[in-house]
Amino acid sequence: MVLIALAILFAGLGFASLGGSDSEETATTATTTAAVTTTAAARTTTAAAGATSASTTSTTSGASSTSKSADAASVPVRVLNNSNVTGLASQTATKLMSSGWTVSETGNYSDGTISETTVYYGTSAAEKEAATEIAAQLGVSAQPRFPGIANSSAGVIVIVTSAQ
Repeated sequence: MVLIALAILFAGLGFASLGGSDSEETATTATTTAAVTTTAAARTTTAAAGATSASTTSTTSGASSTSKSADAASVPVRVLNNSNVTGLASQTATKLMSSGWTVSETGNYSDGTISETTVYYGTSAAEKEAATEIAAQLGVSAQPRFPGIANSSAGVIVIVTSAQ
């Protein structure tokens, strides 16, 4: 959501700089500021809801919504591409971020071949919960980490092999 708000802000500033009239610039800046303020207000409302109900928070993006516990929502997510499809990890990361997940890294997984897209979790209950929720969202399975990634830093690891 932050990235979307920033994109709107910079697009508005870009359009304003292209126009020659101060009144257009003021209108564009006001519209952009209103969009950023609306996004911040929605985030504050979501945070307040999370504070009053510590067991769940709700994030809405477009027509879909995902309900996750506060612990699961705080788990970092890494998305790694294990296919020949360029940008697949980035596409999947964008999908997860639009649902409120914090993607800390995207890249490639080249230490072997994974047969199907899978969400891997470590030993913590929050990681397992987050992995289960992400797997359900992507329509794939969640499994404990295998030896090749067992000692990776904390968080959920999504290894994608085909478009989701």
